[in-house]
Amino acid sequence: MAKRTIAPEPRSAQEKSSYTRKLKVRKGSYDYQINNTNDFFFYKVPPPVPWIHVKGYWLNKVGFTIGTLVCMEVSDGCLVIRAIPSTSNDQRKGAKGR
Repeated sequence: MAKRTIAPEPRSAQEKSSYTRKLKVRKGSYDYQINNTNDFFFYKVPPPVPWIHVKGYWLNKVGFTIGTLVCMEVSDGCLVIRAIPSTSNDQRKGAKGR
């Protein structure tokens, strides 16, 4: 693996959490199981499923800690992911247990 020859530019905490991240929509598939050996011969491979993988310690810094509930707004060509405040998380947990 090649070593980095140029040191990354230092950024403030605000700059680190507020810049644009570029991700790639990848090709994936749904997990499946074949229950009957006869099904194997008739099984058709489903079309690929698009997916986006979002992972990193930077999520903690911008309010997406492990266990945080999120709200995703979907429109043509746009996804907006917002963290639901923890007070709303507590209320939802209480309602879910009923």
